[in-house]
Amino acid sequence: MNKRLYIAYLLVAAPLLGLAQSGNVDSTTIISVDPYEPILTDAFKIKENPSIKDTNKIIPELKYSFLNKQVPVAYELETIKPAKIKGEPLVKLYRGYAKVGFGTNSTPLAELYFNAKRSRDFGWGFAGKHFSSSGINKIDYSGYSDNSLSLFGKRYLKEFTLYAKAGYDRYVNHYYGIPSDNLVEIGNADEIRQDIDKFSANFSLTRNFTDTSQFDYNFDVAYRMMSDIYDASENHVELNGKLSKYHKKELYQIGLELNQNKLDNLLNQGSTMFVGINPEISTNAKNWQFKVGMGLYLNSFSDTKFHFYPKAEFKYNVVEHIVIPYVGINGGLQANNLNSFYLDNPFINTTTLAIQNSNQKYNLYGGIRGSLSSKITFNTSFSRQQVEGMPLYVKELGTGFDNRFTVFYDTVSVNKLTAELAYQKLEKWKVLFGANYFSYNAKNAIEAWHKPSIKVSLSGIYDLSDKIVVRTDLFYFGKQYAQSFETIVSSNVVTTTEFAEELKGVFDANIGLEYRYTKKLSAFINFNNIASQSYERWQDYPTQKFQVLGGLTYSF
Repeated sequence: MNKRLYIAYLLVAAPLLGLAQSGNVDSTTIISVDPYEPILTDAFKIKENPSIKDTNKIIPELKYSFLNKQVPVAYELETIKPAKIKGEPLVKLYRGYAKVGFGTNSTPLAELYFNAKRSRDFGWGFAGKHFSSSGINKIDYSGYSDNSLSLFGKRYLKEFTLYAKAGYDRYVNHYYGIPSDNLVEIGNADEIRQDIDKFSANFSLTRNFTDTSQFDYNFDVAYRMMSDIYDASENHVELNGKLSKYHKKELYQIGLELNQNKLDNLLNQGSTMFVGINPEISTNAKNWQFKVGMGLYLNSFSDTKFHFYPKAEFKYNVVEHIVIPYVGINGGLQANNLNSFYLDNPFINTTTLAIQNSNQKYNLYGGIRGSLSSKITFNTSFSRQQVEGMPLYVKELGTGFDNRFTVFYDTVSVNKLTAELAYQKLEKWKVLFGANYFSYNAKNAIEAWHKPSIKVSLSGIYDLSDKIVVRTDLFYFGKQYAQSFETIVSSNVVTTTEFAEELKGVFDANIGLEYRYTKKLSAFINFNNIASQSYERWQDYPTQKFQVLGGLTYSF
């Protein structure tokens, strides 16, 4: 029983008990016992912090002050070193290089080069070469000799580069191409000998183009004097210059050209000159390039004439640096002179040579170039051009030996198909293939004399550990035609008929081997015309058959 109820019960029952005592009291005694249950009240934590209520609180007043004083600060600028590309070390250069050799048909070879090493201020050098041969077996007086000396120098300035060169060349050869039906006998070699001396000088100034917002310009001056033992001489002067400037995305440029030539011989018909100006504008976009311009020429031979040539070219990058088709048109005057004729055909007759420049009326072309990989590049193109005054070589007949060529100028239309493929793997492998097909249509001549219809070449270099180097040159010339005459005597009537004599095509192969004993000393051997074919590049002029040439090279 609850304790509180028990006490209340006692308080109520007490008077009753007292009344009962006065009466009869029941003797029965009742005792009630209940277990004790202690109860604790809940405890509550006082959350408030104790505080002191100070009625006399003093709040201090803080005062701040600043010292106005300038402290000097010193600093130094540190120079920033220019960025450098870390790559392969520079190849060691030598001042001199010499090459000597000897081959079949008494063929000596000697070359010497001497030049300055790397320099930021100047460069200079000297070169000399001798190459000769006693001639072709069983063909008298077919020897030749080529000699050259040259000295050049360069001066590098901040804004310009100056270049000058002087040279001397001496060529000796013989007119041994006498037709088999010519019965005139040669007394000695001097009767068919040709000696040519050539002096040349060049000077050029080129601006070191570093800012596209400025004008860029360069010009070249060239002079050449030639003479031979037949009292033929030639003086040639050539000037070329170009001025260009970028404006936004367009490049504006103008080219200037002057070509003057004077040939003195028996005909005295070799004075020519022309002046040309070529303005152009080109613009580039992300995937295409377009160039447009014109050529304005004034030609003084034989009558003074003015020529105009449209010039334009468009390229489109279909696949970046992989497939790039292009199309264009151009034209211009092409200079002809004794020097260009002799380097092309050394059996030219200088005494009766007449000079005139060729007029390329137009040249329409188009093609595709690009790359098949990082090592293989290609180019294919087709062009059609018309050339007025194209030089064609024909034999001069009735002059004794009938062994010299003169030039016949004709208007010729030319279709040309070109295919080129190049492969290069570092410096170890280099292969170049080229093929050209020509279709000529001459206005007056029966054929385009001495113009091969096909030219194919394959050149390769293989370098084995920079120790053994193999060089190969394969080439093929298609058939060509030479002017010939047939004389028929019938009933005491002599008839001479012109016809085209076919000169067969020819395949030739040259192989060269070089063994580098050290970086300075090496040995070489060359095998030329391995097929040992006696073909005619020029009418009645067979070439040398199989030939071997070997020797040494040394750098110092």
